[in-house]
Amino acid sequence: MQQKNMNDLYPFVMDSMLKADETIINGKPYLYFNGYSFHQLHSHPEVLKAACDATMKYGMSCGTSRAHTGMNQLYFDVERTAAKFFDTEDAVYIASGYLSNIAGIQALKAMNKFDKIFVDETAHYCNIDGTYTANVPVFIFKNNDPEDLLLQIKNNLKAGERPLIATDGIFSVFGVMARIPEFLEIAEQYDGVIWIDDTYSTGVIGENGRGAYEYFGLKSPRLFMGTTLSKGIGGFGGIVPGTTEFTDMVRKGNVLRGASQPPIPAAAASLKGLQIHLAHPEMRQKLWSNARYLKAGLNSIGITVEENYFPMAAFSIGDVENMKQIRQKLLDKNIFIPFTNYVGAGSGGGVLRVVVFSTHTEAQIDHLIQSLKELI
Repeated sequence: MQQKNMNDLYPFVMDSMLKADETIINGKPYLYFNGYSFHQLHSHPEVLKAACDATMKYGMSCGTSRAHTGMNQLYFDVERTAAKFFDTEDAVYIASGYLSNIAGIQALKAMNKFDKIFVDETAHYCNIDGTYTANVPVFIFKNNDPEDLLLQIKNNLKAGERPLIATDGIFSVFGVMARIPEFLEIAEQYDGVIWIDDTYSTGVIGENGRGAYEYFGLKSPRLFMGTTLSKGIGGFGGIVPGTTEFTDMVRKGNVLRGASQPPIPAAAASLKGLQIHLAHPEMRQKLWSNARYLKAGLNSIGITVEENYFPMAAFSIGDVENMKQIRQKLLDKNIFIPFTNYVGAGSGGGVLRVVVFSTHTEAQIDHLIQSLKELI
């Protein structure tokens, strides 16, 4: 059997810690505008020390699930600190952010909160997969379209049935907020609930970095969420915050009973990342400032993006081949931005995409903007 060339699938291999100013990829240093380590906490000295200290004390893992002896004090500490961060009664720490959606939606089903599911067509894969594990009918509505959602509900929900509306908090490619206030009005009208995958909002938006619900100032017993600690927080693993009633049901579910906990070093890193966020709100303020600066710069050279403080911006320049050439010319200048056709990128074959961090300087952003200006 011919062995697959993995470089065809994964052409870029990271050879260093992840840093804004010099991430080494395929042996070459780049000014890095990619990924979701929004505050570069994955390479923060305190986060790394916490992970190393926990490794030497506890090893890599408990080696089993919570159903047996797979608990460690660090997991309890992560949950307690996450509940403080999100200002909720409780939180549950899960093996991955991907699994947080499955665990949360299954818990809502066990609580008899809905009868059918309506999910945004460009929701993240984990949201889609989570909905289908509930073993109820699933219907797709147009991206971020309350009118189509309402139409789908009217056409498919019988009298007395309740919907679960599933969406991302921020749609990650273009950095667009889900229209959650309008979805909540629909949920209230039909006695339903909302589930969001808030992966790209956590540690990023809202006054305290709590994500989409805080951004909109929403509080309701109909609002539920799952997220990750592996992006803005700088650790790894999923978090499901909420009421004690809800989180107790998550803990009773198959995901918590069947899956091993995150590696212990990841738990220690996640705990430290949460603590840093609680102590340093200025990180988020610098991220917001950088995001506005980036987007103003892109608009100034004729690349139209929405001017907000979300740290991702995506755009098309000509056809796919032209964008790939621009990406390569930037690589030649030691600037890394991706060309992506990730979910939500639209039907044009892909987009160029920039993600800015709180650790980028204005001079680095200026260098990117000037380099793009010379290529378009």
